[in-house]
Amino acid sequence: MSERLPQLWPMMRRVERSALTTLSQCLKLLGLTELPLPVPVEAWVESPLGLRFGVCDLSHLGPTVLGVARPKEREILVSETIAGQESRFRFTIAHELGHIVLHAKIQPEFRELAEGDYLAERFEREADRFAASLLMPLDAFGREFTASCSDLGLQANTVLHAIQNGDETGLRLFRSRIVQRLSRRFGVSLSAATYRFADIQLDNGLPALTVRQARSLITPSPSTPDSRQPR
Repeated sequence: MSERLPQLWPMMRRVERSALTTLSQCLKLLGLTELPLPVPVEAWVESPLGLRFGVCDLSHLGPTVLGVARPKEREILVSETIAGQESRFRFTIAHELGHIVLHAKIQPEFRELAEGDYLAERFEREADRFAASLLMPLDAFGREFTASCSDLGLQANTVLHAIQNGDETGLRLFRSRIVQRLSRRFGVSLSAATYRFADIQLDNGLPALTVRQARSLITPSPSTPDSRQPR
């Protein structure tokens, strides 16, 4: 399989590259040659990225606000309500970092945005994409997926084809073993790990999973943090 960047969405390719540039910057400043997994985004936003970071009560901004990014002040705040939800907490930090890296010249503050505002939705999608790219770089994600399959005595392409063809054994193995391992390895939710497969381009130019296929593999309770893509 190939871990090349997707060829279909130029805007999303730009976001992927911005996340990779951010990771490269951190590695260089820290004198590291290998990317640690899970990516220590909680530590890196302060050093080496030099942002102010805090966990606090954000209820005065609205009941659904989980994070705030203030690019001019180079500040990220995360709601204390998710401090104990590791994957959600990490993704929210990376999401707000995405706003600072991608949208610093657009507006002074980012938070949960009004429904139906197309431009705002676009910025939120880009920040989500940045977070997924930062926490699950495609090359590392592809290697870990291949290793997970190998440990089970399987080929990565065989597993993907089984999933794409609706093979029940393959689907059960993917859910119970492979995605669980990837979720732990990258410190993300099960849904985030599953959706990341839609960003992997195979040698035939098609995604490893379509978004619809990825969605069909996710069956969390609506009350759990995994019910929202992809935080």
